[in-house]
Amino acid sequence: MHIRFGTQDDAERIAELHTHSWQTAYSKIMPAGYLNGSLLDERKVMWKTRLTAVAPESDHASCLLVAAEGTTLVGFAYLTLESDGRVLLDNLHVRPGLKRSGIGRRLVHRAFSWAATHHPGRVIYLEVLRDNVSAIAFYQRLGGCPTKEFVERFAAGFELPVIEYTWSPDLVGTLALLASETPPAGASVSG
Repeated sequence: MHIRFGTQDDAERIAELHTHSWQTAYSKIMPAGYLNGSLLDERKVMWKTRLTAVAPESDHASCLLVAAEGTTLVGFAYLTLESDGRVLLDNLHVRPGLKRSGIGRRLVHRAFSWAATHHPGRVIYLEVLRDNVSAIAFYQRLGGCPTKEFVERFAAGFELPVIEYTWSPDLVGTLALLASETPPAGASVSG
């Protein structure tokens, strides 16, 4: 597996993986009409817009990391510096059939490495649907601590409970160091 910075050329494949990930993980959480309706079109617009602004080599305000096996996109992580000074891990998705293979963990390590390098001493946080128990277990295994609960209203007209998970700057630094560990045999890491 190869991890690299994402580019505008990745927008459509990221939108497709993002949609498929939601359709799989949220099938019993979000309305089926939404998941199987306009979601893909919404994700395509979102990623085309985001990737116009992503420039990790220059302003370091956001970062898209893409995990690939050959030419197949197997996962991605997107981070952005928020106005409150924290770094938001806004998206972390792994191809559904490849979950629990280490891809998500390696993406988190690389994402935290990027944040520790370009935004040292900052907290990283994310928001996860309360009913997404497998994602919550993953974040807890990585040391994330629940810091806030709220209800999010989605543009499609439904509301769902959300939990914010946070990593302290010290833990961000510790997990960032793991990005430099030797990957499993046959794998490569670049970026």
